[in-house]
Amino acid sequence: MPGNSSDHSKADVLRQHEFFSGLPCGLIQKLSFRSRRVTYKAGDTIFSKGDEGHGLLAVLSGTVRVSTSSKDGKEVILNLIVENEVFGEIALLDGGPRTADASAQTDCILMFLDRRDFTPLLIQYPEIALRILKVVCKRLRRTTKQVESLGLRGVQARLASTLLDLADIQGFTYSTQPKIRITQKELGNMLGLSRESTNRHLREWENAGLLALEKGVCIILNPKRLASLYREKAE
Repeated sequence: MPGNSSDHSKADVLRQHEFFSGLPCGLIQKLSFRSRRVTYKAGDTIFSKGDEGHGLLAVLSGTVRVSTSSKDGKEVILNLIVENEVFGEIALLDGGPRTADASAQTDCILMFLDRRDFTPLLIQYPEIALRILKVVCKRLRRTTKQVESLGLRGVQARLASTLLDLADIQGFTYSTQPKIRITQKELGNMLGLSRESTNRHLREWENAGLLALEKGVCIILNPKRLASLYREKAE
């Protein structure tokens, strides 16, 4: 039956997803039966702040931008959610409205799990609840670091820290030269800087041999030096 084939396919996808891997086979089957795959083009809105929180979303491919807007309409990027991560966990847990906007940074394939189906499984399978709590804690730590950086550190330290965090989010290590896919405007929005100010600092580092800049891409040529610069500027 086509329906069964689809369920098997979704189960395989969930098994390979970092958040769901290792869960009991029976649970994976239940989740696959209750989930649906959705696609978004780059720039599409996934949900808006204040929308009803219908469920949890898992990123199968692509990057999702989570942001909010200031009173003057300026976008502030809170998080970039990449493959093998989940988002929408706050509304899933408390049943409240969405706390931020989410849009497709790139073309995305997501798996959607409806709250009405998912919540009973949290009670039946505590290991899922523990995984979601880890996600919440990870995001809280990231937000705390971001707020601390904004309040206590200079622009160059904040910029270096953000680039290294993005490299980590996108799965790079210090042994590679991370090729971070983000525009200078988006990077500035994460730091509360104008595009012009962001560009000026990036160009200085490019001239110093720390970075290479391409359209929509920032390549860290010397991650260790950038990390040491972050520590120097943070002191």
